[in-house]
Parts: sequence; C-alpha cells; structure tokens
Amino acid sequence: MSQIDGQFQTGAISKDWTLLAMEEKDAETASGVTLTYWQDVGRRLWQNKLAIVSIFVILFILLASVFGPLLTGKSYDAQQLSLRNMPPRIEIQTAEDGTHFYVHQDLKVFLADTSGFVGEELAPVSAQLKDKVFVFVHNGKTYYLSFSDGVKFEDENHQPLPHKKTIWNQNYLLGTDSIGRDMLTRLLYGGRISLLVAFVVTLCTLLIGVIYGGAAGYYGRNTDIVMMRVVEILMSIPATIYIILLMVYFGQGISNILVAMALTCWLGMAQLVRGQVLSLKEQEFVLAARTAGVSPFKIILSHLLPNSIGPIIVLATLSIPFAIATEAFMSFIGLGVKPPMPSWGILSNEGIGAIRSSPYQILLPSIAISLTMFAFNFLGDGLRDALDPRLRE
Repeated sequence: MSQIDGQFQTGAISKDWTLLAMEEKDAETASGVTLTYWQDVGRRLWQNKLAIVSIFVILFILLASVFGPLLTGKSYDAQQLSLRNMPPRIEIQTAEDGTHFYVHQDLKVFLADTSGFVGEELAPVSAQLKDKVFVFVHNGKTYYLSFSDGVKFEDENHQPLPHKKTIWNQNYLLGTDSIGRDMLTRLLYGGRISLLVAFVVTLCTLLIGVIYGGAAGYYGRNTDIVMMRVVEILMSIPATIYIILLMVYFGQGISNILVAMALTCWLGMAQLVRGQVLSLKEQEFVLAARTAGVSPFKIILSHLLPNSIGPIIVLATLSIPFAIATEAFMSFIGLGVKPPMPSWGILSNEGIGAIRSSPYQILLPSIAISLTMFAFNFLGDGLRDALDPRLRE
C-alpha cells in the first residue's frame, strides 16, 4: 500500500480530464449496411440460385415465343405434305458416285446434301408390288427401295449404300407434324398463345380477387359473411368443371377461354387478400387513417394492399403455371384454342396420334409445358422465401 500511495504522491498515476473533441464523441458508427425492405428482398432472391435460373429460363421462353416465329421464316399453318412426319434428325445415305439421298418413312426418296438439306423428290419409275420394291433411276443408275422386311434403300447390285450419316434436319430443325407443318414455328407460336392466356388470366385474377377479397375483409360482418359464402360455394366444385361448362357454351376460341378462365380463377386470390386485410385492418396506422377521414377505398389501396403485397405476388406467380396447365388441358380435349392456331395443348393433342412413329411431336410441347411450369413454380418458391420477413438474416 505504501508503494501505491507513493505513486499517487509523485503523480505516476493520474487522470486526464481534457474535454473530448466533437468528432471523437461521434466516432462510434454502425458496423453493418442498412438495407431497405426491397433491397433485402432482392439480395435474398439473388442468393436463391434456382430462382435466378428460373428467371433466365422464363425470359428465354418469353423472348423465343415473341420473336421466334418472326425468325424461322415459316408460317405456323403452311403445309408441305411430301415432308410430313419428318424428324429433327435424318439419315443421309451416299452412293458410290457421291449422290446423297434421304429416305422418308412414307417410302419416298429425296435428293439431299451432307449439310442436312432435303431437296427434290424422286419419282419411282416402276413398282414391283409383289416383291414390295420401288425402282428409282438417277444419273443413269438404278436404286431399289425395299419394304418387305423393314425399309431398305439399295443400289443396282441390291447392296446397301456404302455411306450413311445421321445429321440435323436443316429444312425443319424440329421436324414436321402429320400434315407437314414446321414444328419449331408452331411450338414458338404456341408458346405465345399459352403465355398470353396465362398472363391475361393472372392479371384478371389479381384485379377481381384483390378487389373482392379486400372489400370482404375490410367491411367484415354481414358483408364478409355473404361474400365469402359465395366464394366457398363456387370453390366447392373444381374450377376445371366450370371452365369446361363455359367452353361448351361459348365454343372454341382464344377470347372464349380467356373469359372462361378469368371468371373462375380468382377465388383463391380473394381468400388470401381477405385474410391479409382482416389481420391488418385493426393496426394503428389503419385506425389513424380512419380517424383522419380517409375513405375506405383509399385505405385499402394505400395502406392494406401494400402491406399484403408479398403473399399476393407469390400467389400470382404460382397461378401462372396453373393457367398454363389449364389452357393446355382445355386445348388437348378440344375445348381451347381453335385450330389451326397452335398452342402447347393442341400440339400435344396432335402429337398423341403419332406417339409411336414420331414421338418428338408430343415430346416437344410436353417439355415446353413442363419447363415453363417448373420455372414459374421455382420462382414462386424463391419469391415466397425472399418476401417473408421472418427469414431475414
């Protein structure tokens, strides 16, 4: 103790009572960067790799559907019957003299080149139907097309042509359908129709469902009881049944299916919005707006719906694949878009008849439908996680 007392006496231990400068007082700063709600939503959505990939897939499908039919150079209803059921990959056979042939599954022979372009059709000079053989002559040489035991194209010595190569079809990159129409153009144009129906129906779902559900939730009591009983009665029967009945009454056509789907697909959105409004309308900011004399319509639009935007966006995103599947099903059973205008459902319906001989005709629209539905579902899941404040890190 005596040693410590000596240090105090000699000034070895002392306190500095000098006033701090103003900048030293404010030296403490926050360690993190402040983000707004929507900036945080974008950050978390960007971290969801599956959702980001889905966004790029959706953008590619949209751009291909809008601009693709303009770039193919073909019409969706132009027919070339001689090249019907032509697959995307074709086999080119080359003779000894360098002539290239393509043998169609309909027992037709065409001149071709090594790049995959099919040209002039050769007419048979004679037919030995008893032996199931067609005889062709080109550049002074005789060729035989035998179909007694499979399809065989042989030279004048009844030997198979020495060179064969399977390459991509340059006339029609994705082949042709049963009446010779370009599958690529019809697939792209069908995507335009299917996505148009999906987006228009989703927009109508938002408008009707948000207004109806918002009014039911805000006014409550008897108004809510009556309005929601109507929704529950309508939801007791699947929406597909209503759409089928309406399409039977209205008939085929893109406008008719838009009306039929828009009248039946808003029920889930109305229930969601009604629940969100019921949970928010007793909050202090809504009571303050009522006290200030703000009209109910403005309260719903300016206060209640903006605070419910997250679940609404998620449900709207998830309703797009449902609309695509519904339109495809209606067109598949003959109650959707009117032929020859294509949609993915019509293409699937047309391809089902050639599933054994030309399976690509049903695989292509099926892949397009599945890919689009998966992309929107994954995007909806990503938006749900990003918009949920409880998952904020």
